[in-house]
Amino acid sequence: MAKYEMLILLAVIIILAGFFLGWKGKTSMIRERFSSGVSPKNERKFMMCTGGGISILGADLLILGILEIIHPVSEETALIILCIGIVLFVAVILTGQKYFRR
Repeated sequence: MAKYEMLILLAVIIILAGFFLGWKGKTSMIRERFSSGVSPKNERKFMMCTGGGISILGADLLILGILEIIHPVSEETALIILCIGIVLFVAVILTGQKYFRR
């Protein structure tokens, strides 16, 4: 299996995991790690926010895999794309913590 095929497969799995976490995930899955201070009535919204953040990371990997098929990507460009995905993930988590706190 080629590098880009593995990257696309991993990206799809991560995106599906993010959707599952936002849709069917239990709030106790992330309560101790991320949601300290999130009110109980907003825990489900925060779970959706966290699932969306994880899906953003998966979409970032999917973009890298698709770009690898179309045109080989240098390591510097790949790192920039990964950094953008991580910054977006952190922004979504911090936004969720800001709006869903008690």
